[in-house]
Amino acid sequence: MSQKEKSFNIKLYAVAAFVAVAVFLAVVCTVTFKAKYTAFHPDKLAEVFVENIAQSGDGYNAYKNTLVSKNMKYGDFIRKYYIEPNAVGEDGTVLSDEALKSKKTLEDDGTLAGQLIERMYPVYKELIDTNGWDNYDLIFSEYIKELKLAREEIFGDRFFNDEVFFSAFEANVSSYSDFLTGTEDVFDENTGLQLSEKTVGKYEEVYGEDYSFTAKITSEKPVDMNEYIKDFSEKLPGEYGVSPEDISEVKKYAVDVFLYEGFSVAAVEVTVVKIGYSWYVDNVSTDTKVLYSFYH
Repeated sequence: MSQKEKSFNIKLYAVAAFVAVAVFLAVVCTVTFKAKYTAFHPDKLAEVFVENIAQSGDGYNAYKNTLVSKNMKYGDFIRKYYIEPNAVGEDGTVLSDEALKSKKTLEDDGTLAGQLIERMYPVYKELIDTNGWDNYDLIFSEYIKELKLAREEIFGDRFFNDEVFFSAFEANVSSYSDFLTGTEDVFDENTGLQLSEKTVGKYEEVYGEDYSFTAKITSEKPVDMNEYIKDFSEKLPGEYGVSPEDISEVKKYAVDVFLYEGFSVAAVEVTVVKIGYSWYVDNVSTDTKVLYSFYH
């Protein structure tokens, strides 16, 4: 168990969560900006995609650069195909109905929400450590199943909506990143109260305190368009709203994650496709699992 998990202070959760979410949103904004900037440059897109995952184990936000997010905002995709189908009970009850909220839910000051996040973190970590991010269908499905059970036990009701999912899931994404990168001491700027303690991340344990990862293309691999389109057509999920005919160009890159020049800690092949004027990572054809295990 990591030091972060041992030092979890549930009484300070509400304040600490605000700080964590603020940092998390700042990272998301950076990723989004990079994605927009690199959408016209296939090589840079491939490198940024790999580097974002390698730096913090955050495939969740990296997937905003993929075909999953081509025709629908990523959050809307998750709502439509995972949250909404699970917001109706087997008996037909609409679980997002405010009337279902228990007294515990209505009076929660963040303490129970913190307990739920803490309960779900090992579930999230196990899913990522075992599967990487490429099988997002399994990750979302299994996570939501466990989340609903844990929430009912802690809050005493069956209420479930997108806020329940995203608040827990994104906090777990952030905690997993902290597990890899480590954290600094955090104090409340008004009270001086310590919100969290400095932790040593797995990357620091393995590669030293001054580690730095950089993703670079080492080669471009030839692509047989006919073979690619045939294989792509067989694997393409219909919910993406993408047709093989939409793709005008395909590139495949060998991308290495370097600790320093000449020392690679991980290597993946990234396929990117051009639709219209923009490039997207083809997550159907790209295997990123190795990017979640090179700290072992």
